[in-house]
Amino acid sequence: MLGAVLAGGESRRFGSDKAAALVGGRTLVERAATTLAEVFPDVVVVSSGAPITTAWPYVADLRPGEGPLAGIEAALHHAAGRGLEGAFVLACDLPLVDADVVRAVVAALGDGPAAAPGRAEPPGWEPLCAAYRLPCLRVAAAALDRGVRSAHRLLEEVQAARVAVPSAAFLNVNTPPDHARALAVLEGEAG
Repeated sequence: MLGAVLAGGESRRFGSDKAAALVGGRTLVERAATTLAEVFPDVVVVSSGAPITTAWPYVADLRPGEGPLAGIEAALHHAAGRGLEGAFVLACDLPLVDADVVRAVVAALGDGPAAAPGRAEPPGWEPLCAAYRLPCLRVAAAALDRGVRSAHRLLEEVQAARVAVPSAAFLNVNTPPDHARALAVLEGEAG
């Protein structure tokens, strides 16, 4: 599978480019790419904005401005072009996801079309830390063609496998206070 960091958000709530925010001495995008590189030999950074300069190749969204589902579509399209079976997507704003979480999601995939952390009740799925096989590309593209932008709905439509992982791993850095919480957690782990 391709490891794909999703780094395309507009960072409105964060106030600046959150992909470039430092956490644990690395930018959020570098941290996510390094995590994926522990599991996958091929890692890319997917974004709808200007190319992001990292050690990993940049892949542009096929539909800029259409949200994370368009990033999943771009990652799967790139994986298909490389002859890979699918893509594991990880949003750059999930800095506490580690390689063990990624491996657990991949293990839950089995022969299915997709797998993601989730529970039957809210908050439900985490579609931006998930494994998607190539058949999901057609489903994602059709949803986007209809104006549907929900990555959650993609997981429901393909009947993805749910995997239980520690919910603490899914601290989402959307605001400066979230960033401060992530820093505190990582400093606590290092101390």
